[in-house]
Amino acid sequence: MLKINLIAIVYILIIHVSSVAQSNNSSKLEISTNYGLMFEKEIEYRIADSSYTDVIQLLNLCDKAQAMQFRILINKATDDSTILIFKDIQKGSDLSDPSWLLDFNVMKGPVTQNGASQDEIYIVLYNLNQNGGLLPGDYNNLFKVNYRLTELTDSQNKIKSSIKISHAEASTFQGDAIDIKPSRDEFKILVKAK
Repeated sequence: MLKINLIAIVYILIIHVSSVAQSNNSSKLEISTNYGLMFEKEIEYRIADSSYTDVIQLLNLCDKAQAMQFRILINKATDDSTILIFKDIQKGSDLSDPSWLLDFNVMKGPVTQNGASQDEIYIVLYNLNQNGGLLPGDYNNLFKVNYRLTELTDSQNKIKSSIKISHAEASTFQGDAIDIKPSRDEFKILVKAK
């Protein structure tokens, strides 16, 4: 009887672990710990005085999302240098349907001598079609954020700034809330002089 109970427990554990694991390819299983609205990368090394585009993903969406809103914070982490200049945000390839409308409003902070500022961008995305939202699942190319890095002086080599996601919320067509808060809210950018 003890042997049967042990086999049953092991079987249940195997089923539970395989349901939590996410397959990226047929030979490799990983436990998924990322969820919500987040940047594709956690950290990136960049060259100063250049323009870049980075991707925001939506992982593990649990319900059909009709609309979402969130904020992007530029140069606002406590250890940031003010070196990023926000250009715009665009719909990614996962939002190719023209019924998705994207709007954003930039609340610009004081501009420093290098042209950068500490900005807060308010973003709203919604679908015009009745009950035409994003189905539950993963969206690996939801938004593209375009920004520029300022020029650095020779003494400013390898400095950090970031783009953070905050106040992430979504809702169904019926108005029910969907949790899309990111498991990782900060995209760190380490900048080197040219």
